[in-house]
Parts: sequence; structure tokens; C-alpha cells
Amino acid sequence: MEAFPDKRYTVEEIIGQGDKVLVRMIVKGTLQGMFFGTAPKGNIIDVTLYRQYRVVDGKIAEHRGWIDMVTMWSQIQGN
Repeated sequence: MEAFPDKRYTVEEIIGQGDKVLVRMIVKGTLQGMFFGTAPKGNIIDVTLYRQYRVVDGKIAEHRGWIDMVTMWSQIQGN
């Protein structure tokens, strides 16, 4: 079972320059399965996620992602 089976992504902003595209989105979901050794407690996450793509000939050639793990862990732990 996936840790956040109800997760959903909302795109907030897309910025493109040259061969780079940056996407800022919000991911929301409920912890319903094990997540890095943390038992499910039904906590809801609502965090910012960034994806950066490099596009070559209309195809994704490179991808990087960042997520606000400090906020996410705080929400998972119920702080």
C-alpha cells in the first residue's frame, strides 16, 4: 500500500526560460501507510513541491525535484 493513496497535486505556477521549465505545485494527502518507518496516523500533509525540467527536442532530458520536507515531517508527526 502506498503511504499517501489519496495524494493529489495542484499546479500553482509554471515558468519557462530557454530549455528549462520550473513547476511549483502543492501536494496534499493523508498518511495511510508506512512512510520511512513512521506508522500511519491519518495525518494530512499540505506541502510545496518544485520540479525542474530540461527539455531537448520537445522531450524531457533531465528532471530534478524538491519538496518542503521540514513542513511535511512536522505535519506527519502532528507538530
